Amino acid sequence: KSTMNVRPLRKSHPMGTPGIGLDKQARQDMIKELEVTLADTFMIMIKTQGVHWNVTGPSFFSVHNLTEEHYKALFEAIDNLAERIRTIGGKATASYNRYMELTSLKETDQPAEVHEQLQWLIEDHEAIASRLRPLVGKAEEENDWVTHDMLTGRLGFHEEAVWMLRALNA
Repeated sequence: KSTMNVRPLRKSHPMGTPGIGLDKQARQDMIKELEVTLADTFMIMIKTQGVHWNVTGPSFFSVHNLTEEHYKALFEAIDNLAERIRTIGGKATASYNRYMELTSLKETDQPAEVHEQLQWLIEDHEAIASRLRPLVGKAEEENDWVTHDMLTGRLGFHEEAVWMLRALNA
């Protein structure tokens, strides 16, 4: 037998109430916003993969490669958003049906010319960027710097995606 004294484990905060210095109501409000952002990101990732898989024509190579870059970045963003929701005390949604309830984006799965497919993605990226902009400010107001930085990065990604997709669709 060891004679070493073993310290009892510290009692941690109950799930959903992390002691990280953020106001409880602000965290709950941000979790709701992040859930919508997660759903929107999931939906645009699926739509981006659809374009990637189904694009044809003279711009195939360019569109195929750009959409691959985008859906990989979106997949990573989904993980980061879900982990942030968990970090600030929420439960990360993992249900397609719930994503469909939360997303502001329209599901699209029909044959279309590349120009129309790119236009769908442009409009979705614009919608997400427009929704994120005030949310970035809200995170700043609550001194939630980690969420602020993450959302600022997401906003930059969507703005750049609009630029790149518009350039391809010109």
